[in-house]
Amino acid sequence: MTVTLSPAAMDALRNLEGPRERPTATGVERSDEPGFADVLKTAMKEAGQAEQAAEETASAFARGEAGIHETIMAQERASIAVRYAVTVKNKALEAYRELMNTQI
Repeated sequence: MTVTLSPAAMDALRNLEGPRERPTATGVERSDEPGFADVLKTAMKEAGQAEQAAEETASAFARGEAGIHETIMAQERASIAVRYAVTVKNKALEAYRELMNTQI
């Protein structure tokens, strides 16, 4: 299972980037914490890497170069990484829908 984003979603992520600032009583404070776009990009990247590692391990198992335990562990890591990426994506969509339904 490969997780991909549409071009429109990728554009939306690019728009989320930039310095994260928040107003305070004394002015504006910059935050070095990762933003949502960074978290989503990292999750997608890690899921892709885990899937690739699982495929390589499965191929090595088929050639007799890897054990069953290594193969199963790689498959589980990939599954967990994909579920995490999908959960982050779903939370983003949920937040977007909530914002769109907010009346001003």
